[in-house]
Amino acid sequence: MARRRPGDGPTTVATVIPTLITQRLALRVWRPTDLPAYQAMSADADVMKFIGDGVPRSPEQAASSFERMTEGWRKHGFGVFAVEHLETESLIGLCGLEQVDPSVQSALGAERAIEIGWRLDRERWGQGYATEAAAAAADWAFSQEANLDLARLLAIIQVKNSPSIRVAERLKMTHERRTIVPGHQQWIDVFELDRAGWTTPAGRHNDSATSTPATSAHE
Repeated sequence: MARRRPGDGPTTVATVIPTLITQRLALRVWRPTDLPAYQAMSADADVMKFIGDGVPRSPEQAASSFERMTEGWRKHGFGVFAVEHLETESLIGLCGLEQVDPSVQSALGAERAIEIGWRLDRERWGQGYATEAAAAAADWAFSQEANLDLARLLAIIQVKNSPSIRVAERLKMTHERRTIVPGHQQWIDVFELDRAGWTTPAGRHNDSATSTPATSAHE
């Protein structure tokens, strides 16, 4: 289970953004100095291949989504963490929780659906970081500290994104359905993680894959 320490970021009425520490990573609040690395990652066609329409983002578009990620914590009491590599102290990606996109939520018939997602710099694929970060985020999401009262988390993954599907499987998520996003004609696999059955995967920091593109983290 990830260790926790108070975050140094903005607060909501009910939530202080925590910092979650794993063996190799820190999931933490976003800092202004993270923006250039985030813009570079968002401009990478391979990283963005399975995000929304799959188009790389301009620096301006990335800056806008960067601001929305920060604002999400203030609005909802949960959000997306910056993922920092502890040894190098560098930003290597993002991982956390988001409200499921309304078009997908409509297809699922869900009133309140929360998605767990991840996105890593291409040079960090295949080293188990996505599983490590996502397990820590799930630990927090289901904890009393988070106080989110979630019964489940979903992962929304485009059907051709096999590496991220393997991450969901390593997290012991259950395949719920395959469906198409209305208006986008885009097939997705929906995975579910139940709070009642959640246990942190043993040895997750040693779990590696051939590559780890992002899940469908919405912007």
